[in-house]
Amino acid sequence: MRAIRTSLSLLLAVAFFGLASAEHRVTLEVITEKGISITALQAWSKLLQDKGADSVQVRGGHDGEKVEIEELGSGRTKSFKVKAILSTNETLHMPDGKRFTKRNIGDLPAWFNRIKVGGEEELKRAPGKDGMTAPEREDLRSKLAKKIDFDTKGEPLADVLGRIRETTGLEFRASPSIIARAQNLAAMDDVKGLSCGTAMAILLRPHSMVMVPKREVGGAVRLHVFPLGGQDDAWPIGHQPQENAGQTCPVLFQFIDVEINRKPLEEVLAAILPRLKTPLYRDHYKIEKDNLNLNVDVRFPKDKTFYKKILDHVLYQAMLTLELKVDEAGTPFLWVTSAKRG
Repeated sequence: MRAIRTSLSLLLAVAFFGLASAEHRVTLEVITEKGISITALQAWSKLLQDKGADSVQVRGGHDGEKVEIEELGSGRTKSFKVKAILSTNETLHMPDGKRFTKRNIGDLPAWFNRIKVGGEEELKRAPGKDGMTAPEREDLRSKLAKKIDFDTKGEPLADVLGRIRETTGLEFRASPSIIARAQNLAAMDDVKGLSCGTAMAILLRPHSMVMVPKREVGGAVRLHVFPLGGQDDAWPIGHQPQENAGQTCPVLFQFIDVEINRKPLEEVLAAILPRLKTPLYRDHYKIEKDNLNLNVDVRFPKDKTFYKKILDHVLYQAMLTLELKVDEAGTPFLWVTSAKRG
């Protein structure tokens, strides 16, 4: 077991940093419009040095010339010749419609890097706010929808993440400090049966960490692990069901006769949850942050009602609230978090 854990931790660390990929070579040929001053040409010749192109040539233009990208060679490493036009108002017009002036010339290295890593196709992409196109987003979701088929509670977090990496085929990225933390933490929940995306979100949150998928230039989508806070694009802990609650988890609305008179909350939950056959996970991070005491006695008046109402009532007596969610594969689960705002 120790050897397995060591190899998984090493696999995780290697996956975080990854391996450098081969880059294409890019040359820039700048065609100048008539009327540009010699001083401006000299200034731009200096500006374009060390801005990402492997070589730069500035020359006068001819009638009919236009911006374009020419692919030269074949194989794993290619060469691209970029023709750009420098207009009389000192604006550099690129083949993809991008324009650079002295104000945004600092963005030029990133532009060239897109070609070096992904070729001309990288410039043609039309991603959404998350940096991915619809097909890329769907592919990511399908990989994160794969199920966890092993026990996780109490296992080293680094080992669990390493096995999730093997399941999804997606690499991780994180700072050395995050990697070191992951290798010294244990998973607090058993997420066996959940999909990988939701499982990771649940496992990372107690340790003040989140997972953010990012598409890298060139096509690879990697899972970045960051400290919790300030990450608006963090992968969520489950998703809202597309159907109503009764259709998503019918057992929650089954009626039973009930009366609870000063019973410990944990005892009540232990009696109810096996009947639901729906996993329940707690928001350890928020419960601890709000300093909530779960060691409380709860009550419920004698009545004939459904499980959801019972759970809502007894949980709120401990300042907790219940949410019904689904993972990426549509599997329902219950999420218990603090009822306190903020």
